[in-house]
Amino acid sequence: MPLTPEQSERYVRNVDVVGMGVEGQERLLRSSVLVVGAGGLGSAALPYLAAAGVGRIGVVDGDHVELKNMQRQILHTELGRNKAESAAERLRALNPEVTVEVHPEMLTPERARELFVGYDLILDCCDTFGAKFLISDAAEDVGARLVWATAVGMQGQCSVFGVPDEHGETIYLRDLIPSEPADGEYPKATDIGVLGAMVGQIGALEATEAIKLLAGFGRPLVGRVMVLDAAAGRWSVLPLRRSRAHH
Repeated sequence: MPLTPEQSERYVRNVDVVGMGVEGQERLLRSSVLVVGAGGLGSAALPYLAAAGVGRIGVVDGDHVELKNMQRQILHTELGRNKAESAAERLRALNPEVTVEVHPEMLTPERARELFVGYDLILDCCDTFGAKFLISDAAEDVGARLVWATAVGMQGQCSVFGVPDEHGETIYLRDLIPSEPADGEYPKATDIGVLGAMVGQIGALEATEAIKLLAGFGRPLVGRVMVLDAAAGRWSVLPLRRSRAHH
């Protein structure tokens, strides 16, 4: 579908980006993304996806808004509401032409596989290793593309999984971290805190990667992990190769 006059105006700054153009914007409008988690990362990623004109956005979150979330989960304004429903309301207000689908639930492996096949791309905006492995494994099982990120304290990471790298191999989370670390073996926000603005940087990076993948331009973070050390003011990009035999 060609852009309407109103869409041409709404998305003019997108269209003017080198590599995007009208074709890229049309691809965005036809595309779909499932965002798992409407907390800190999702609060940054979701509004940028909706504003950019991703045609169909699914939001998965079974959690409710608490006062201690408000320091970083800026999508929400009302305590006690389900996060997926609260997020959807804000996204529809931001861009009424985007279809927002609400899944107010915690994913199981079976449910994840069932949902993932219905979208062009998955975004992991969760905050626990258990959820991240569940999401990556389900994405790998159904061959879904996945934008993955993590953020805690003053550090964040982001990569793109499920897209063939320069060697023709597809990488998932277990190539970066072979098995789920035991509780207590890694720092959590509940222990060392998490800076809201830093999480926002990583969530916005996830949205940028998603838009590149869906619109079909730029070089996505495939076979690379982008790492932010916000305390030191330093971004690093680390190479990542497939470390396992194929299933």
